[in-house]
Amino acid sequence: MLKDKLVCRSLPQFCWLVLVAAFACPAALPQSARLIVRNAIIMTMADGQKTPIAGYLAVDTEGKILAVAAGEPPANLQGTTVVDAHGDYLIPGFISAHSHLYEAAYRALGVDQPLRGWGAARQPYQRKSTADDIYWFTLYGALDHVQHGITGVYNFALSRAANATSDPVVNNEEAFQKGQFKAEMDSGIRFEHSYPIGDTTTPAGLELTRTRLKAFLAWTATQTAPTFLKVMLGGSTGGGQSAGAAALMKEFHLGNQTHFLEPSADQGVQRLNFRAMLDTGLLQHDLYFGHFIHADDYIAEQTAKAGAGMTWQPLSNGRLASGVADIPKYLKLGIRVGMGLDGEASADLADPFENMRAGLYAVRDKYEDATVLSPYQVLYLHTMGSADVMLVKDQVGSLEPGKFADFLLINPARLGVPLEDPYANLVFVASEKDMDSVWIGGQKVVEHGELLHHDIVKIAADTYRRVAAQK
Repeated sequence: MLKDKLVCRSLPQFCWLVLVAAFACPAALPQSARLIVRNAIIMTMADGQKTPIAGYLAVDTEGKILAVAAGEPPANLQGTTVVDAHGDYLIPGFISAHSHLYEAAYRALGVDQPLRGWGAARQPYQRKSTADDIYWFTLYGALDHVQHGITGVYNFALSRAANATSDPVVNNEEAFQKGQFKAEMDSGIRFEHSYPIGDTTTPAGLELTRTRLKAFLAWTATQTAPTFLKVMLGGSTGGGQSAGAAALMKEFHLGNQTHFLEPSADQGVQRLNFRAMLDTGLLQHDLYFGHFIHADDYIAEQTAKAGAGMTWQPLSNGRLASGVADIPKYLKLGIRVGMGLDGEASADLADPFENMRAGLYAVRDKYEDATVLSPYQVLYLHTMGSADVMLVKDQVGSLEPGKFADFLLINPARLGVPLEDPYANLVFVASEKDMDSVWIGGQKVVEHGELLHHDIVKIAADTYRRVAAQK
């Protein structure tokens, strides 16, 4: 067996752990696994399994979890690769339920602007981008996410149709969508590709979007991409768009995320569009809102009644002064909530640890109550919550048999002794530098902050060279 060597650490601080029943019966396991990670403190984030497990995780040849169990692997379970975690925390990889990966190219723009002004600062550059540019920008953004411990993402793909120019090479929607999809594949991140809904306010506009979408779905079905989860829609709710978006969701059986109630300045106009969502059937379980900061009681209650969800981007919301989403209220109503990083142009860093802390602190400030939201809850929202709103909680988000083995190993040495709540130590203290490794599908992709299969320095340099050429 190949042993993956890590620095040994003592484990006296973990004496409080209870060895609980595991998710799979060791006696029923096959005799070999591709990977076994032993001697770990496992926070599965599975429903009903809050107490960490001191034990092991086994991965099959398809990159899915065979077992998560307390203690040592049974004698009849052999691993091609065995990793001694030496007491590392083992948690699911973070999932960003709302990202614009290509925006990694456009950092530090609109530094004193809210959403609309910030977007306007980006447009002169973005309009000049070719499909080849956006491939590299998306690849860079995806790798930046992975390097920070984000193993799964919903990516809002850039639509050239929404930024049309007279140049037929630039204004090529098919090339833009395929290029971004290929960048997502090449990065190794587990992903949902969000196909942008164009203008559906007229029959001709709806038919054009439908034709393009149908062709794109046929093309994605031919791609060999083990990290590809599904195509979703990125749908507008403005004006008469709701009926067209609802029709496309129904025809192609696709989920949809749409930006809604993000900036304070637009909340009045956007609230007027909510009635159309109700009347057209757009508001449903397979829809979730991006940001959803300024929802009034009626909108929040109807969203919960429909079984719809929302995704929360604390870093981006703070950067753009958009406001603080009322997460405790939404959770109490039963709205499904995930978390996202948005884009490196608005969140500045694709850092889920900072995203959790910024959100937790902002909500506690809003309520002036330190009990209103817990560390465990924000970790759940950035893993299982995101998987839920993305409609893939049966595949990712927690460490359970049958799900993809996407996880992080985190060195607890700097996190302090977990005297009361280990999740508090993790959420309040941990940072990117505490990650020993990042794994996607049971394959190690990051070790001590370094990507193992891509030259991020070279890709970043090429990205910034392309952006500089757009000035």
